[in-house]
Amino acid sequence: MLAEQAELDEKYLLKSHKGKKLEDVAGKKRGAPSSKRGLSNDQVCLLSGVQRSGGSYLRSFNMARPTSEEVMNLHPHIEAKTYIWTDDCASYNKLIAVLGSDSKVVSTHKDYDKVNHLNNVNSFHSLIEKWYRRMGGVASKYINRYAALFNIRFQVCRMNPSEALLLRDRDCEQSRATTS
Repeated sequence: MLAEQAELDEKYLLKSHKGKKLEDVAGKKRGAPSSKRGLSNDQVCLLSGVQRSGGSYLRSFNMARPTSEEVMNLHPHIEAKTYIWTDDCASYNKLIAVLGSDSKVVSTHKDYDKVNHLNNVNSFHSLIEKWYRRMGGVASKYINRYAALFNIRFQVCRMNPSEALLLRDRDCEQSRATTS
């Protein structure tokens, strides 16, 4: 759950049918750009949120630019009154109003300063790119599974090692309790 201060943004990845040959879809080499310019239905949109003190959220709901209804899927994952920084995507306005949150739009680097920035979420996106590149891409139908795995990895890597061990031990105890 994102709380206190959060940065929201979108990350776009090219649609991929990795490992599957489709008759009506022309193949392409790895790293080849989209055949369409700008945002299109060739790109999977990953809605992402990063809490400045450590939490994160990553999930795909659509292709191309998200609508305000799709952004509302973030509502259960953000506490009310959380201060939110976004880019100039108007789709976030409804979510911010429903949460009763204050917000700041940071659309250009002229708007950036020590407090008002999207550096945390942009760093998160950079890590996603590196991780997916190391895997050689991800099939679009599995993108949410990989997003969940990446989220867990991101949060555990930012923990103190002793905290990660405590988390692992607690989760093991809970899974034993539910199976017995």
